[in-house]
Amino acid sequence: MIIQRPRGAIHRGLWMISYLTTNMRYPNEQERLLIAAGITGYLLLLIITIIHRQPPLFDEPLFISNVLLLDQYGLSREFLLNIDNQAPGPLYQFVHYVLRPITHLQPPGIRLVNAFMLLMIIVLLAAIVRKTQAQRRIKRNVWLPALHIMAVPMIWQVSGMALTEVPSMLFATLSIWLLQLAPDYTRRQWWFGICLSLLAGICLGLAILGRSPFLMIVPASLLLLLQTARERKRWVIISIYIGVALLCCIPVFVIWGGLTPPKQAVISEGGIVPWHGILAFAYGALIILIVAPAWFSYNRLILLVLVLLYIILLPVNYYWLHYTYAPLSEALGKIVPAAIMQIYPYLISPLLLTLALYFLYCAFLQWMERRTEPFSLFILLSLLLMLATSFKVTHLFSSRYVAQTAPLFIIMLAPYIRVSRAQLIRFAAGMIIGLLSLETYFLFR
Repeated sequence: MIIQRPRGAIHRGLWMISYLTTNMRYPNEQERLLIAAGITGYLLLLIITIIHRQPPLFDEPLFISNVLLLDQYGLSREFLLNIDNQAPGPLYQFVHYVLRPITHLQPPGIRLVNAFMLLMIIVLLAAIVRKTQAQRRIKRNVWLPALHIMAVPMIWQVSGMALTEVPSMLFATLSIWLLQLAPDYTRRQWWFGICLSLLAGICLGLAILGRSPFLMIVPASLLLLLQTARERKRWVIISIYIGVALLCCIPVFVIWGGLTPPKQAVISEGGIVPWHGILAFAYGALIILIVAPAWFSYNRLILLVLVLLYIILLPVNYYWLHYTYAPLSEALGKIVPAAIMQIYPYLISPLLLTLALYFLYCAFLQWMERRTEPFSLFILLSLLLMLATSFKVTHLFSSRYVAQTAPLFIIMLAPYIRVSRAQLIRFAAGMIIGLLSLETYFLFR
């Protein structure tokens, strides 16, 4: 049955609300608490973003200066070649150039762009989760998993500041939703399915132009062709999606001679840095521990293996690998003896390596369990490939590289979110960590 979409902005908005709530079970008390926590977290982020009126800081001035560069050269070869102090592509500049009459490229307006885009991401995640649940004949509240994006600590930094990740996250999430809808029109209104796949490809292309790791969604989307050998129209939809996405970004990459502006090519020089990739997967494991630890395969044997693995990696890292990582070192240094702080980085690093390996092991188990579900495999592979791009970032590691995968994490983890008091505690902890990490940039003013 084809649902007719009403015309007019107000009617379309009402239709979207009706679409997301149809056949959806009313939340129980604990679910309402989690939903209220997510809404409260978003409103808090919105309020503090409005309050923060400090001049552009951190990376913000660098990105804003390239908006002025777009104003100077227009969308031209000169603009693309002269992008400076910015590894991501020009999507950020496109968005803020269009919104400049509203934001004037000044706080708080320029920061509120990401905050409002985050709200749009939450709505799209609810729509994607609803579609996935409908295919599995599951009736659960779709806002519950969608709002869990507020429990991802890294989201607060990229959404509360005028940084480059959120616009790409929005367009990538929109592309996934459109691509998810397109196959529904392979039998009726075939032209509409073509239009959806075309729009999905454009959105993915824009996401790639914002953050090149989203390019990994292209090869992962080939998994959507599994079990469709005789469905020619589905092949057409995926081919259009991939082709249009590449047509949007390849001309820019050709002009650059790579995936980053020429003046920033140094970030990928020097080959591969294993530690950066390990950190990306470890941070991914931490997101899962906060949002949906039920995704992990866990028993006493696995716990024993993890403990033994850490014990083995501890001396291996100290004497040979020499990986060091010291989160919260400044705060801990005030209360922990100096002798312990000297070995602290060597204690944390093997723990993160253990978490990364555990994540990859459980991802393999999930792959085998979901091997008959093309969409689940598509999301999982997209996530793994995007995290793996951190191996190629040689100049530094940032949690922002993991933050951009947050929508994929939410889609993947939605079936594994369990409602409980412990879940509420983890939700609150994730938001508090995120809030504190954001406020460190504003010096808590």
